[in-house]
Amino acid sequence: MKTQRLGHALTIITFCVFFTIAVPARADNPLFQQGQVFEQEQHWTEAFSAYSELIKQEPTHAAAHYRLGVVSDRLGSTESALKLYQEALRLQPDMAEAKQALEGYYMRQGVAFRRNNQSEEALRAFQQALIYNPASASTHFEVGQEFEQRKQFDEALSAYKESLKLDPNNSGPHTRLATIYSAQGQYEQAMQEFQEVLRLNPRDPAAHYGLGVAYNAQGQREQALASLKQAVRLYLIAGKREEARPAYTLQKELESQQGTPASSGQKKK
Repeated sequence: MKTQRLGHALTIITFCVFFTIAVPARADNPLFQQGQVFEQEQHWTEAFSAYSELIKQEPTHAAAHYRLGVVSDRLGSTESALKLYQEALRLQPDMAEAKQALEGYYMRQGVAFRRNNQSEEALRAFQQALIYNPASASTHFEVGQEFEQRKQFDEALSAYKESLKLDPNNSGPHTRLATIYSAQGQYEQAMQEFQEVLRLNPRDPAAHYGLGVAYNAQGQREQALASLKQAVRLYLIAGKREEARPAYTLQKELESQQGTPASSGQKKK
């Protein structure tokens, strides 16, 4: 369960951290200005020296700690960068740049832990990222994925719904909600979510297939067939023959039953 939006969000965070040079707090010190010039020229070692010297002279210079963190990150000293961002935020609690840097750090940590199948550590990292940016729809989505992976479905549903509050036009949380509802036999809710996915992305074959399965579970055979046929068509257009197979199999099964009344016991809520 991965999302393309995560990569996009991390790209934005990384760009902002590395290239937002202007930090208004006490940025008129000559050493600070010198460090900025070195950064713009990508002379990272010289920038590191300038900001380090400034911090020796002014230990409470929050912006210098933040910029030194950015440079340390560039030089591969990730843990040092983390401590510098945290110190910058301690000195200036409203520094948005430091919060963004810390959010990005923990998001990257979460992704790395997930790749290593360390679910508990990944969940903690994503939750830590939320501390620095509670309004991140993509981070709430990642938290939801971890809860879903751990079969903590109530927590997953809550996280996905929060993600949708923050970004209503993202089909990803709708897809995950629909999948959970279907697995729990809550087909009416699942249909509503699949329909939202298709409102946002009408050519999503997986959503058409999921909707067809839900219609069939509700005993709505004609609607199920229409959705399944659309799923098969879109899968084949995309060259995904194997993915089309389950939808095609169910479609043929329902077509073979045409003319036979749907069982009243088949309809579920």
